[in-house]
Parts: sequence; structure tokens; C-alpha cells
Amino acid sequence: MSASTPANGNARRLLYQWIPVLYLFLLSCSSATKDINTDEDIETIDFINAFPEKPLPIQFQQKDLAQKELDSFYTKSKVVSEFIPDSIFKTLGKTKDIRFFRKGRYKAKDTEETYLFLTAEKKGRKTVYIICFDKENVFKAAMPLVEKSTDSHTSVEGMLDKKLTVIKQRNTTSGNGQAYYNKSAYVYNTEGLFTLILTESNEPVVEKTVYNPIDTLSRKDPLSGDYKIDKKNFVSIRDGGKPGKLLFFVNIEKSGNSCDGSLRGDMVQVKPKVFHYNKADDHCILEFSFSGKTLQVKELEACGNHRGVRCSFDGKYRK
Repeated sequence: MSASTPANGNARRLLYQWIPVLYLFLLSCSSATKDINTDEDIETIDFINAFPEKPLPIQFQQKDLAQKELDSFYTKSKVVSEFIPDSIFKTLGKTKDIRFFRKGRYKAKDTEETYLFLTAEKKGRKTVYIICFDKENVFKAAMPLVEKSTDSHTSVEGMLDKKLTVIKQRNTTSGNGQAYYNKSAYVYNTEGLFTLILTESNEPVVEKTVYNPIDTLSRKDPLSGDYKIDKKNFVSIRDGGKPGKLLFFVNIEKSGNSCDGSLRGDMVQVKPKVFHYNKADDHCILEFSFSGKTLQVKELEACGNHRGVRCSFDGKYRK
């Protein structure tokens, strides 16, 4: 075996010096965040990691909604639609016409779900949404966190606090200078829902008129009509346009405003005079059973996204 020359020894030392640098370079390339607006084959984890990581609490206020969004966090609507159901943004209209901006990300240490914060903007309207993916990076739930107010006497704020409680608050100043607030608290549960756990308010109680969005639609089907407990607790059934399908709107409001809720959708016949509401992107499942002039409604799966935690849509309604 020939002895090592000084040149070989220097080359070997130089190689050893560059190995750590090369390793770090390759590691950084493999973990680099993809450009979700241009890269192909984007996976859910790429979409999630494109949101800037933030520590708790993560809070948004009225003044934040008035600021111009950063173009560096702009997200194409078609990218958002790939990972989040369009129905989440239905109050803003067609998703393709909405401008989206990534605001923040936090991953829970114990339960491992990830909370994303996404701004949706369209024609002066602006809303920050909180969106939850489970530990397997599967979309589970979303809700508006803060909506821009055009009322100069009203301000809104929303946050995810250090206990992973979602808090939404509206502050209003009356004409005589009286300050009012309305606060709601939600938690994400293992069923994949944001559940209301607390409401606080010092706002004066105002009798409100319930708007029925399907009231004027056709009611030629024998089962169509209005089924009521009283004027605030009712189910409206309207023609569905084809056999085995009906439209419905259900509204509930318990005494003292302790709990309320409403839901509009399509119901599909599963057996004679029994229909189900079962939408792919909604964990809520309702069963509607007709018997004479009585309609029995049952929650087969919890509908906490559509009503308060202290009540349910369950009940018997009379035509």
C-alpha cells in the first residue's frame, strides 16, 4: 500500500469540510416551501405549510381588515377550492371571484390539528376565516372569524387563544354613547365541528322577525307546507323539482334567546315519507318523517355548526 501524499490528505480534509455544507443544502432544498400558485402536484401539506406560522394567541381586529393585504400571501381561488369546500364562502358568492390571502397557521401540540387563517375579499367585503385540518391533514371544519363592518359605531374582533378557544366579539356604541358587546366562544371537537360553548352580551333584547328564504317557492307536493311549533320554531317544506326530493328551511329559537339556529337545504327520500338531509361537506344529518299533518325531525348526526350547543332541531312540528 502506498503512503498518502500531502495532496491526498488535503483533498480528504477539504471533502470532510464540505460534507456538512452539502447536507444542509440538500436538506433545505427538500424542505423548501412550494409556490402553491405555480407549482404542480400540490399536496395538502404543501397548502398548509404555505401559511405563515404564528404563535398563540392569534387575533384579528377591525383595523386589520382595513389594511391592504400583502401580495406575497395571495392565493389563487382555484388552489383554495382544491383543499377547502366552496360552500364555506357561499355568502361571498362564486369562489372564482374572491381574492384570498394566507394570514397564519398554528398546529396544536397535543391533538395535532392545524388551524389556518385565510382572508377572503370581494368588492369591499372582507372576512377572515378559521379553518381546521385534522392530524392526518384532512379538512374538517371552517367558520367566519371576523367580518368587516361598514358601521362606524361597530367594531369586531376574533381570536384563537392559548387554550385553543375561538372567541368572536362585536362591540357597538349607541347614539347616546352606551357601549354594548356580544361575545361568543367556540371549541373544535373530535367530531370535526366548531361547537358554541359560551355566549355573553349586554345588548338590549330586540324582538326579531324570522326571514324564511324559501317562503315564496312552489308547494304543490302533498308534503309541502309549513310545519310549526310556534312562529319562531318551524319547518318550511317546498317542492324539490323532481320526485324524491324536497327543499326545507328549519328555524328554532328557545325562550329567552338561550339558543337558536337555522338550516336550509335539500332533503332526499330514503323510504316512504322519510327524507334525509345529508350533505358531503356538512357533518349534520337530519331525518324528516311525515305522518299525516305531523313532521318529526331528528338529528342523526350533530348539527352544532347550525345551532347553539344548548338545543337541537329535534321536535314534532304540526302542519
